[in-house]
This record gives sequence, C-alpha cells and structure tokens, in this order.
Amino acid sequence: MKEARKSIEEKLLLAARRLFCRAGIHATGVTRILEEAGVARASLYTHYGSKENLLKAVFDTEANMWFHWFDLDLPHLKCSPRERILALFDLLEKWFAKEDFFGCVFINAVAEHEKDSRWVKDIASAYRDQIIDRLRSLVVESGAKDPDMLTQKLGLIIEGAIVTAMVTQNSQPAYIARLAAEDILRCMEYTLSPAENSASSAAPASMEPV
Repeated sequence: MKEARKSIEEKLLLAARRLFCRAGIHATGVTRILEEAGVARASLYTHYGSKENLLKAVFDTEANMWFHWFDLDLPHLKCSPRERILALFDLLEKWFAKEDFFGCVFINAVAEHEKDSRWVKDIASAYRDQIIDRLRSLVVESGAKDPDMLTQKLGLIIEGAIVTAMVTQNSQPAYIARLAAEDILRCMEYTLSPAENSASSAAPASMEPV
C-alpha cells in the first residue's frame, strides 16, 4: 500500500511539474493534471489536498535537488572551490539530459506571476534566493575579491543555460555555460594563497554520471 501511494504521489508530481513548466501554472487546471498523471481525482485531494499544495510540493522537490547539489554532491568533490563551481555545470548537463527536464519551475513561476497570485511568486523567489545564497557561499570559498559580482555573473549564466536548454531540448547549453564560467573565473581577481591558486588551476573536476 505504501509503494502504491508513493507511486501515485510521484505521478502527480511529475505530471504537475511538466504541465506547470510547459503550459503555465495558472493555465493548468486540476483536470488536466489528473489526465496527465492518469490518476483519479480523489487521489490529488487525498495526497495533497489542493492544486496549491501540489504546487508547493513541486517547488519543494526542485529545491531539494539544488540543495542536494550544493550541500552534498559538490562538497564531497576532492578539488578546489573553483573546480566545484565548474562541476556545478556538469550537474546541470546531467539534469538537462534527463527525460523529465522541463525547465526551472522557479523561473517560470516568477515570470508568470508578476501581478497576480503573489504567494506563488514569493515562494518561488524565496527558494531561488536560497539557491543563490548557496552559490555565493561557494564563490566566497573560491577567494574571489568581489563575490557578489561573481555570484551575479554565474547566476546569470546558469539561468540562461536553463532557459536555453528548455527551449532547445538538449544539454549542450550546460557545456557552453561551463566554458563561459571558465572564462569568467579566469579573469576574476582572487585573494587565495599561492598553494590554493595552484590547486585551482588543475584540471577541472567532472561529476560522473550516477
């Protein structure tokens, strides 16, 4: 029974995320989500209670993916902070290559709910801010003299890669974004010691597929 319940929850989450990203949150009704997921109407209300709660669950799921990257995957790499920054783009490339990649629900939500449904934009923006904060922490570890500017540059590259990957439906934007990030990191000024600088100039680390 527990596995069946989990399967229904996953079907609803995947269907909702796909439709929210492709058709829009406001334009996607409960009926369409149920048809896409192939589950009964009662299932949504049993597991989530409402479309709003399902949307929050979609936000939570995507945020947890990012948090796992920054809090677990990247810190475990045996390389310099600058190499970990570049390894983030390897993770993006794997994400873009997945069949269930439909873009970033946070970017779409903020763009879609500029004037109405303020709570949707607020939640999405709050999660985005947490992700950017984690990126900034990684940038600070790299020893950049201007971490705020570097964080903004990298954030712009990352979000641009996500949108481009969604439009083109391929993972190449992550590779191109990685090259752009390498150029930016190379041009930045740092306050690291010579030993740390030497370590950061080694071959870039790459996240192996799992």
